[in-house]
Amino acid sequence: MGPPEALVRSLVPAVLSDLEWHDEVSSTNALAAEAARRGVPEVHAVLADRQTAGRGRLGRSWHAPAGTSLLLSLVVRPEVPVPVLSLLPLLAGVALAEAVEPFCSGATVGLKWPNDLLVGGRKAAGILGEELGGAVVIGIGCNVDWRAVERPPELAGATSLAEAVGGTVDRWRVLAALVGVFGNRYRAWKAEPGAFLDDYQARSATLGRQVRITRHSAPAVEGLACAIGPDGSLVVRTPDGATVRCSAGDVEHLRPL
Repeated sequence: MGPPEALVRSLVPAVLSDLEWHDEVSSTNALAAEAARRGVPEVHAVLADRQTAGRGRLGRSWHAPAGTSLLLSLVVRPEVPVPVLSLLPLLAGVALAEAVEPFCSGATVGLKWPNDLLVGGRKAAGILGEELGGAVVIGIGCNVDWRAVERPPELAGATSLAEAVGGTVDRWRVLAALVGVFGNRYRAWKAEPGAFLDDYQARSATLGRQVRITRHSAPAVEGLACAIGPDGSLVVRTPDGATVRCSAGDVEHLRPL
């Protein structure tokens, strides 16, 4: 069952230009990419109950049983300099953290670079950004209620909002909060793209930690995560005092040295 009609009417066209709902898709990001190529106006949303070939960062699969998660992709086409487009996934991370925090009373909500949402120190959501010419597709997969979900070994450490708070969480209320917060954040970002980075850093669960970053086109980096660069990169200070800017990679939080 899709989002309530009253909710859709409140979001379209106030925040979204349109909202597509699908009971089952291969990937919301794939459908959003098709919509971007058609030239849909911003902000176009693709929402699904279940994905059969959902994708996470670095080509990983993302699976979620029907009714358990918020699976959303947004198409945006901002008239901004191309270099700042890389900030959009981080912006979406801040918006998601702000949106879910009221539903997670008592649990710490943070962001693991580049864009995992952590609730109570465990992953509850992931974000994937893809540039397509002048458009950007932002995919968000948020585990809302996985209390009855049997997880494969690779997802054993994941959690959901309902598990974090020990009670039911309404995913449509989460959707309403997320779209509203993202809309406000996105409008501010277009006017001043880097202004939100202070808020991202304040929510970062990575800064100040010893980390190991496995990169796919460069050697691994290990050291202290000390800053977020103006382009959204993670700045790491290595044991020899050098600083390395990482634009992508797998991040492992290490115990303090």
